[in-house]
Amino acid sequence: MELHRAWGRVPLFEGYSWRISRRELMKHSSWGESAWPRALRSKDPTIFTVFLEDTAALIAIGIALVGIFLGHLLRNPYFDPAASIRIAVLLVAIGVLLGRESGALLIGERARPPKVKRMREIIRSDKAVEDVGDLLTMHLGPDQVLLAVDIKFRGGLNVRELEAATDRIEQRIRKEDPTVQRIFIEADSLLGSARKKAA
Repeated sequence: MELHRAWGRVPLFEGYSWRISRRELMKHSSWGESAWPRALRSKDPTIFTVFLEDTAALIAIGIALVGIFLGHLLRNPYFDPAASIRIAVLLVAIGVLLGRESGALLIGERARPPKVKRMREIIRSDKAVEDVGDLLTMHLGPDQVLLAVDIKFRGGLNVRELEAATDRIEQRIRKEDPTVQRIFIEADSLLGSARKKAA
């Protein structure tokens, strides 16, 4: 009886943990975004790992209950092991997913394409910019992105105007996305790239 009571509390504990992790996960979500895509988009492994593990645990508990119930109801001994196999497949899938997401962060994952596209638009919209070359990003942490970009500025700008344009671009990017904390701008590098190709 005591063992049954203890097992009965497991879904409650897992559900409570899942609810807390989901709440933390959704703090920085976009409007209308569900928890699953937010978990895949999150760069904080301490949150999305707990969320995915708790999700897998709750699903596994449900599969086990269904397997045991059907096994007793239909007096078929194969439902229980079949449920165990499904749980094993689920855990392997979650493990692979967590390994992929965590591994990408360890080797330096780039920012999401919409974020990169928005940064390129901000740079290109500046009056001093003629063109934008390579734009490279890398996550240094959950809320810290590094940006390195090649910018070809318009001709006729003096040093002071170039400095003002650079400061203006950095301020606009940081205002639009505070996670972009480190920005490296290489001015007029497109001209150098063109010369290398010509050579």
